[in-house]
This record gives sequence, structure tokens and C-alpha cells, in this order.
Amino acid sequence: MTIRDAIVIGAGPAGSATASFLAERGFDVALLERARFPRPKPCAEYLSPEASRILDRLGVTQRIETLGPAHLAGMRIISPSGASFVGRFVSGHGYKAHTGYGLALPRTLLDSVLADAARTHGAELLEDTTVERVSQEGASASVAVRTPNGVEHLKARIVIAADGLNSRTARHLDLNRRGGRRRVALVTHATGVADMTNVGEMHVGPRGYVGLAPVGHGLTNVAIVSDLSRTDPIGPPADWFARLVTEFPEVERRMAGAHLESPVRAVGPFARWTRRATADRVMLVGDAADFCDPFTGEGIYSALRGAELVADRAAEALNSDKTCARDLAGYDADRRRVFGGKWWFERLVSGAVALPAVFNHIVSRLARHPMAGDLMIGVAGDFIPFSRLLRPSYVWQLVA
Repeated sequence: MTIRDAIVIGAGPAGSATASFLAERGFDVALLERARFPRPKPCAEYLSPEASRILDRLGVTQRIETLGPAHLAGMRIISPSGASFVGRFVSGHGYKAHTGYGLALPRTLLDSVLADAARTHGAELLEDTTVERVSQEGASASVAVRTPNGVEHLKARIVIAADGLNSRTARHLDLNRRGGRRRVALVTHATGVADMTNVGEMHVGPRGYVGLAPVGHGLTNVAIVSDLSRTDPIGPPADWFARLVTEFPEVERRMAGAHLESPVRAVGPFARWTRRATADRVMLVGDAADFCDPFTGEGIYSALRGAELVADRAAEALNSDKTCARDLAGYDADRRRVFGGKWWFERLVSGAVALPAVFNHIVSRLARHPMAGDLMIGVAGDFIPFSRLLRPSYVWQLVA
């Protein structure tokens, strides 16, 4: 049986980017995807300004621009009391992102482009291939897959799991954990949403929040995130979606003449992360490694940046033929170094969203201090370090 250098499970942004980065180094890479492209994926569909740097590295920016994505200049945040502020990526705070805007486009388009890029770089894309189990066997890993032709077994020196929020690989290897707060998202595309501009929006209510973002060609991504501790799902996703919209008066008004162009799809619960993202001959990347809360909207950037990190460490391990967990542990350290501040930011924001009075106060303060709002949105946009928000002068603007 042929033993490949690497098998990457899942051809979302994390998996396709990882396969690209390894294949362009000359490694023999198989990229496994259980569906066929194009395929839908419930997601906020927003890429922060720093994501464009990695898209440039992958060589796909021009192709994505031909698909007509929306360019988002920032974010508008609305509190339960109705207070709001707009934070912009281009500001006078002295920080500059790779681009002055974020991109937003449907995942049916983005994921297809990234999977094509992986093939262009030399990876073999295997669609209609569902992973049943990953086993660690001696000097290699075995991947049992189900295809239209039946069950097969593939082998590789290293396996990189990018199989999403409910990663089978993380579960089988006992690497995943679940947080205490359980939120789910109901996601659809709509036309005719009134008063959309060139910023994304987050409308916070007493039991969750709604994200609105243009994704090009007159479509708006509408994502309702609900806390399961405060509400119970009733009926199919479309019925639950319709009921939850009524809890957000501005959103309900603006969607009065809208038409849903895609089925309402559910995803979650969120707040999952791993004890570590490495095991013998196995590494996790993207949502398979961690996912806290979609409010800060950095999931696709984290997937792409994580792909850079995991590919660097995997290449090092393959070149040295050292693929045991202790040899891969540097990847866990890399993740803490690169994402540690953002993890704290995500958790603090997620906690504030769950406390309406606190969130009302913060938004009211940021509405009075536009530069402070720009800084916070810059942290969410991945080009300002979280440590900038910990300066006493900044904290004072929030609490005074």
C-alpha cells in the first residue's frame, strides 16, 4: 500500500490551505472531502482584513475578486438597548491591516476556489470521501474512508484533521473539550434586506445576537446565534429562525420585505476546543482545534493562519521523520503564541454578550469614543493585538 506524506481531512479553508502549503513544498498530499464541490456551509462568510495576506500567498485573491465579493469597511455593533457604534478598519490609531477592508462571499464560492488552489499546488482532492476513523499504526497513520466504491484504507506519515467543529478525529483521539456556554447558529442568505451598507452588523439581544453581512450580488448573510440555556429549539430550523427574528425589532423591520434564497441551516453548539492539537502522527487545524463563538467573526482567518502554522510544523516533522506527539508539540506552542490573545478576546466578548447590562454600557461608551471602537474592531479584524485593549487608558474609556 502506498504511504503518502500527508492526508488532510476536510477541504474547507483550513484543510485546503494546509494541503496547498504542503503540496507546494513537494510533499505527496491527499485532501479528503466528504461532499462534492460546490457545497453549502453554514458560516458568517466573513474574512477579516488580515485574511487577504494569506489569500495572496495562496495565489487566489484575483480569482476571488472576479466572483464579486463584498468589501466591508468595518462593523456596526448594536446593543440590546439600541445603542450602537461603528468601528472601521481604516482609522487614525496607527495600525494598518493588509487591506483596508474585509471580504465576504458565500462559502460555496470561497471553498471551491481554495480546493482548486490545493489541486493546482499538487494535492490530490478526493471528494465523496467520508472518514470513518483515524488509527495510529507504527510509523504511519491509517485512515478508514467510505467512498461510493465502499470502504478503503489510506495510509500517511502524518494526518492533519480539518474536519470541523464536531471533528471525529478529535473525538476519537479524546482531544476535544466543550465549554459551558452552548450557542447554536441558524444561517441563511436573503435578498431585499433593507438599509444594508458597506459594514457588517451585529445586533445583540437578551438571548443571543444576529449578524448581517452583505456577501455580494445583492445577497445578505443572516445568522442568528441563540444561547441554548435561554431558549429551546422549536420545530425545524426555518421555524425557529422565524420566531427568533421577532426578538430583534430592527432586524425584523429590515427583513419585512426580504426573501430567503437558501434553506436555513443550523450549526453548533459552539465553545469547543482541544486539550492539545497534536497526537502521534496527527495534528488538528481550524475549527477541529478550537471554536469559541462566531461573534468576533475571525473563524476563516484563524483557519487560514492555522494552516500556515500546521504546514510549517508538519513539513519540519516530515523532513526530519519525527512525527510523534512530542515532536509535534511545537505546533501547540505556536498556536498559543499566535492565537492566545485572540482567545482571551473571544471569551471576554462572549461573556459580555451574555450580560445585556454590561454590553449596553460598553457599546454606549464606544459610541462616545470612535477611536476606541475602531481599536476594538481592529482586534476583531486580526491586525491589532489584543494587548492594545488592556492599556489602562483604553479600559478607562470602557468603564468610566
